[in-house]
Amino acid sequence: MWRRLRGDVLAGFTVALVALPLALAFGIASGAGPAAGLYSAIFAGFFTSLLGGSQLNVSGPTGAMTVVLVAIIQRHGVEGMMVAGAMAGLMQLALGLLRLGNFVKYLPHAVIAGFTNGIAGLIFLSQVEAAWREPIVAAATAAGMLAALRWFRRTIPPAIWGLLAGILVNELLVHTPYVVGQLPSGLPRIALPWADVGMLGELLMPALTICLLGSIEALLSAEVADVMTGQRHNGNRELIGQGVGNLVAALVGGVPVTGAIARTAVNVKSGARTRLAGMLHAVFLFILVYVFGPWAARIPLASLAAILMITAVRMADLEGLRLIPRARWTYGVTLLATLVLTVVQDLTIAVAAGVALAMAFAVVELANPQVRTGAMQAVMGWADRGRLGSLSVPSDVQVVAVEGPLLFVSVERLRERLLGMSARVLVLDFTGVSSVDESGALMLGRLAAELSREGRLLYIGGIGHGPLRMLARMGVLGAIGRRRVTLTLAAAVMRAGAEGQGRARAAAAALA
Repeated sequence: MWRRLRGDVLAGFTVALVALPLALAFGIASGAGPAAGLYSAIFAGFFTSLLGGSQLNVSGPTGAMTVVLVAIIQRHGVEGMMVAGAMAGLMQLALGLLRLGNFVKYLPHAVIAGFTNGIAGLIFLSQVEAAWREPIVAAATAAGMLAALRWFRRTIPPAIWGLLAGILVNELLVHTPYVVGQLPSGLPRIALPWADVGMLGELLMPALTICLLGSIEALLSAEVADVMTGQRHNGNRELIGQGVGNLVAALVGGVPVTGAIARTAVNVKSGARTRLAGMLHAVFLFILVYVFGPWAARIPLASLAAILMITAVRMADLEGLRLIPRARWTYGVTLLATLVLTVVQDLTIAVAAGVALAMAFAVVELANPQVRTGAMQAVMGWADRGRLGSLSVPSDVQVVAVEGPLLFVSVERLRERLLGMSARVLVLDFTGVSSVDESGALMLGRLAAELSREGRLLYIGGIGHGPLRMLARMGVLGAIGRRRVTLTLAAAVMRAGAEGQGRARAAAAALA
């Protein structure tokens, strides 16, 4: 009990240190002001941790949301932004109550990588002017942050090192007047955001954009926490928590929030065990703001700009870009189209176009004459015993036939079905799998890791050369194990049986 509480307290304090400069920076960058960023991180962050469907997800202002808010505030003002945020919160509540919290799992990897890189580019470019205004301060901040990332990241968060370096250089050499300024000294005034009825129609699309981005980011962040801990989040409850958080943010004059992947990762790595860590992060942040507010008011804006620029570089999905030359051409086209539309249009159009493009490519793939008739999704059943000849299947080995192309439209259902099976050794019969796309390959690697954590094994037999090349290109053969992927089903079953029996004997010997 004490160890769990100690881990939550330490993680909460560490995440608060990370969140403080980011909340200030994102509040200022959005145009709503530093107080709006802090109010959201504190009050909305508390309620999303309390009510969300992930034990360890941490929410607050994010760079991706900031890009969306800039355009909304420029057109409708801060009050319009708060109304749109409240509308988005209601939409998220509806999505959660309607049990639509798993939709993000069906977004193609290329679409997610595309809009993530587009948003990272927009954040970076938007901060160049502020950083260039005081280049010495910005350079000192960047140097401090990069040095911390290299040598001191386990002690104090890098953004804090960067802020200290920027403040020191400013106080000794520059004395810039462009600083954060006075921060709130008391509790926020709770007020219902409202707009003219005629404006509600104009704010519908901005609210939908906030809802879409906030939901995607929150569920992706919860997924990151799941991968790091082995837990499983409740997507519907997470959207309900996010909806309540955005309603709270609107009431206290804050900006809309969403799950923050970097802060969630810090939370997990710092020893968080329960949702109490996220709630304590908000409490500690409240204390930091109201105790050290006078010092925080002297933070140079150029320092915050430098922090956001480095944050943008770190949030970019460079791995997704590196996959372009190795993956099929359709992956690259979808990613780049989503990226470009994110930059020149907006996120809603970019995601809609990216998904439509990926679906069109999938339909073309499914319509290919080489694909088996009617194989629109992965259909599983016991493998045809004729394929195994006279070979007997060990009792602890379950052979599962997968038919048709393994594409993003079917991988999540397949993964859930396979995880629900009780056999210690799963052998996937890929004799009938005509093709595997990037999402399918990545799912297989993740499935192997999840089964391994449970002490179980995954084998793939009867795989064709095309699917095998895709697994190799995506780098998941290592996660599965090269010996566990075979060209014939019989070889996979024999190896699976031998390894399963070997593990059983080793376990028995250990008990003896």
